Amino acid sequence: MQHTCPQCQSVFETDARDQTFYHDAGLTVSGQHFSLPVPVHCPACRSQRRIAHRNFFNLCHLECDLSGKRIISMYDDQASFPVYEMREWWSDRWDGLSYGRPFDQSRSFFLQLADLFSVVPRMSIFNNNCENSDYCNFSFQSKNCYLIGGNVGNEDCCYGHIVWLSKNCFDCLYVYRCERCYECTDCVQCYDVAFSYGCDNCSSSTLLRHCSGCSDCFGCVGLKNKQYHIFNQSYSKDEYLRKMKEIDRGSRTMINAASQQLAALAQGEIVRHYHGINCQDVTGDYLYNCKGVRDSFDAKNCEDCRYLATAESFVNTYDCNYCPSRCELSYQCVACHGQNILCCHNTMFSTETAYCQDCSSCKNCFGCASLKSKQYCILNKQYTKEEYESLIPTIIEHMQQTGEWGQFFPIELSPFGYNQTMAQEYFPMTLEDVTNRGWRWSQQQESADQYLGPPMEVPDSIHDVPDDISKKILLCETTKKPYKIIPQELACCRDMHVPLPVRCFDQRHRDRMTLRNPRHLWKRRCAKCAKEIETTYAPERPESVYCESCYLNSVY
Repeated sequence: MQHTCPQCQSVFETDARDQTFYHDAGLTVSGQHFSLPVPVHCPACRSQRRIAHRNFFNLCHLECDLSGKRIISMYDDQASFPVYEMREWWSDRWDGLSYGRPFDQSRSFFLQLADLFSVVPRMSIFNNNCENSDYCNFSFQSKNCYLIGGNVGNEDCCYGHIVWLSKNCFDCLYVYRCERCYECTDCVQCYDVAFSYGCDNCSSSTLLRHCSGCSDCFGCVGLKNKQYHIFNQSYSKDEYLRKMKEIDRGSRTMINAASQQLAALAQGEIVRHYHGINCQDVTGDYLYNCKGVRDSFDAKNCEDCRYLATAESFVNTYDCNYCPSRCELSYQCVACHGQNILCCHNTMFSTETAYCQDCSSCKNCFGCASLKSKQYCILNKQYTKEEYESLIPTIIEHMQQTGEWGQFFPIELSPFGYNQTMAQEYFPMTLEDVTNRGWRWSQQQESADQYLGPPMEVPDSIHDVPDDISKKILLCETTKKPYKIIPQELACCRDMHVPLPVRCFDQRHRDRMTLRNPRHLWKRRCAKCAKEIETTYAPERPESVYCESCYLNSVY
């Protein structure tokens, strides 16, 4: 069945599997099942709406509205609601039920949510079970980490985005189970690897692209299970070691020159139509150990899902983003964990919840915010089981009439400026476009006239970097914004023998994002057998894109 998105006018389809999911998902209350409607908006516009509620990196200093102490916050001073320091938010000094209010059938449900969300306290930063990782947002079970957005199970990692289960990794994007990696993007289970992209199970290498199972390689493209290669040329161990002594990996000039040579080598590279390993019946990109996963990106260990982006261990779930823990039979969620979670944001360890935000360990809650270990609550008001089950059908029927049932929170309800969120990265818009839609734009003030001390040029070679550079304020060569080299970063670069960065963290993050294929699938034909494929490689790209079987036959 074809549909036209009212926001972008694109045409999208729903098939029989989708119809089954929308019927089976939803809420069952007192034996009455409320199925989900077929989506009104296309998958891209639905994703944009969800991630416009997600701010990873734009942090500021505020005063905790409960204790008065100075805190790090993902919310700026324009927030209408109280912002509490994380430990204060978890404390018993306040009660989310005190903000409860009755359901008003004369108003839309989203307007009632807007009223509730504007007054309920929020946690300043989401940093759960972490140690010495105060400047990491949406961080779980990590230690000694700094400025990582989406920091899950890491130790001694700094400057990155979506870094999971890794150690001693700096300036990385979408790395998983890696150790001692620097400036790596989309790498899985790699050790002692630098300036590399799209690699798995590689070690002791620099400047790799789409390599698998390789070690002791430099400047190589598309190699599988190789050792002692330089720019794809094979050497004996002794020859390799001798030639590597002539290459100063600690020189920025040398790394830049080798990067250009690597880019030339990659022209016309044979690539598989998607990035990933151990998958069956999948479409999308960056998929690992998945089965029956369609139109999804950056998914690991998932089954029978569609429209996921950055998710792990999901089963029979659609339209979710940034979920590092298991979800089942859930829909339209951001950072959720549990079963039967519908249209929720940052709702963890919960079941049978819908339209909730910043809730933890809740069950049978609907339209709530900042509740902990609660059950049978609506708009933060406590009900008995019987009262709850009597009122929920009335609310859902009301939402069905207003067209709100099955829709995620509107972007107007986001507490962030559009340009502060991940939506700006994946769906960039101008100030004029955002304000014309009635969405918020954050006007961040730059202190360009602030005195930063005498200018300092970062030495080309890591050998020439003075010990006191961590005390200096540097200027990004691209944005001219100030940045610093932290001591851990200096120690990492010296240990791995790589040059210091001459760009600020924000610019380095943008540079890494440009390395990744877009989250868009084009219909193409395999460059070898002409079989129809879906791929994130645009038709005008120079690579030769092969289907799975042709790729495996060609490179192994």
